[in-house]
Amino acid sequence: MSHVIIDTDPGIDDALALILATRSPELRVEAVTTVVGNVSQDKAHLNALKILDFMDARGIPVARGAPKPLLREASHAEEIHGRSGLGEAVLPEPKMGSCEASAVKLIIDKARELGRELTIIALGPLTNIASAILAEPGLASMVGGIVLMGGAYHLTPYGHGNVTPVAEFNIWHDPEAAKIVFESGVPLRAVGLDITSDPSNSLGPDLFREIEGLGTRRSRLVADLCRGLMRRFGSVQLHDPIAVAVASKPDLAETRRFFVEVETHGLITRGQTVLDRRTRGSSMREANVEVCVGLDSERFMELFMDRVVH
Repeated sequence: MSHVIIDTDPGIDDALALILATRSPELRVEAVTTVVGNVSQDKAHLNALKILDFMDARGIPVARGAPKPLLREASHAEEIHGRSGLGEAVLPEPKMGSCEASAVKLIIDKARELGRELTIIALGPLTNIASAILAEPGLASMVGGIVLMGGAYHLTPYGHGNVTPVAEFNIWHDPEAAKIVFESGVPLRAVGLDITSDPSNSLGPDLFREIEGLGTRRSRLVADLCRGLMRRFGSVQLHDPIAVAVASKPDLAETRRFFVEVETHGLITRGQTVLDRRTRGSSMREANVEVCVGLDSERFMELFMDRVVH
């Protein structure tokens, strides 16, 4: 069993990922930390509490994190996730309360307690994690690693950006934070748009109709979360659930190691994850990211339906 902290900005797919994490026996969720991204910090924090409350996971501490990126103003993706961040889902006010510690303190405390047994699953912008590294520079060598949903690596036909032609939202939202994390030396496994945007790994109309027809408490929530995206796009990309699935079952993904840098200054390339494909030359640098380039789509969708929906 892996001990994990989930850093998240719920968000429709984040909500689905939290459900998956609490239903994955391979993972012990030690804490959830919330970050501004898909929605404001306040909305993200409330949504995390609501989902955990819905899943009867009230023993998991939820800590409030960054209200804005390190150096920039906050943005959001409410045009995708809805004003609340949870699509058409309406959940009651949570019975559970917030953790008194900040996200940064909780991350550092858990890293000191669990050491290399701890994995951080980063589902949103990397602001909290970068802040924790700045506050405790030894953090990168303490933890077992980070599984992050982020980046577009141009290694598959789907590896282009979703907020700009070259940048994925989580990295684009706080590229300075991403740069700190990518250069920290912490072991990184990146689940990027190269696999999460592949239609084979998305929730399609047939499965959605199946979910709507089940009529169970959890299937109704999943349908309400996804209905607007299904109506608008014809499918739902499962970015964050894929990251949680890969954290729980690493053999789901095919990976390759590369040296990756994050662009922070470019006017039209802000947030680009620049991957070095060169195989020779004196300027080659040691690979710092294990990039997911393939996914066992059939096994993933079975896992999603079994653990999230049923």
